Amino acid sequence: MPLKTMLINGPSGGGKSTVARLIVRDVLRQPVHLVRLRAAHDGHTNSVERLAPAGEGSDWASRHRVTYTAERIFETLPDGLRAVRHIEPAGLAVVEADGDPAVRHAFPYDYRVFVMAAPVGVEDVFREARDAAVALQQVMLDTAAFASEIFGLFDADSLDDSRGVHHRAARIPSLQPEIPRHIECLDVAETQVQQFLDSPIGAEIAARIQLQPEYHALVEADVVLINTRPGDRSAALKECIRRIEKLLSRIRHDARRHSVLFWGDVNDDTNPLRATLICRLKNLIEG
Repeated sequence: MPLKTMLINGPSGGGKSTVARLIVRDVLRQPVHLVRLRAAHDGHTNSVERLAPAGEGSDWASRHRVTYTAERIFETLPDGLRAVRHIEPAGLAVVEADGDPAVRHAFPYDYRVFVMAAPVGVEDVFREARDAAVALQQVMLDTAAFASEIFGLFDADSLDDSRGVHHRAARIPSLQPEIPRHIECLDVAETQVQQFLDSPIGAEIAARIQLQPEYHALVEADVVLINTRPGDRSAALKECIRRIEKLLSRIRHDARRHSVLFWGDVNDDTNPLRATLICRLKNLIEG
């Protein structure tokens, strides 16, 4: 049985470490390996560091810190997982990271959990309708913007011309309207756009564009968790829950990998949703 990997990611301060401990203590009830990712502040360090044991009774069988650059994370993260595999070839490694898109695409994780704090406003999670429409229009016309918006990994201002592709100077309202730049455009008819949006991948792209960039990963997650404060019942939270549920229902058609949305205080043992969350995570990992 090979080493399994679980990515727990989301915006800073959402409670990712709390969820990681929940998985160890209440889902598996045995130590697992922790790999914590940290973007290099100097722009060039790529390293794997094994941290000192956390002490007797620790949740972690081992702890590693992986410092990475976006350009080389595809090499550095596997190096960190090989270090874990050297300790235990058939265990579980929890990879904890913030919302860097490079992390999401750096490795074919077995499981993905997205964790976020309760939003102050709906606009923290979702773009305004006008901004989403502008972004969708830009993505449909600009191949470089498509790659940047959907994958977060590429943004080039000039690419080679080919049939059906042309370059033009444009002002993009959602970016810096005062600075024209050359964008690569595709000759796409309106009916082609509609057919594309009606397809499964089109629906997923439209869903991503509704979200603020650091929330794109919730579209890919097996479990989405909104970690609320005790007694939080704000209108913004309720509206975000409604919209995320609707968004996930549009793009998840495979019941075996269906994203499940949970919200509540993870540390509240009396919250009935907590038991449901634990059951979902247990079935995900052991099923």
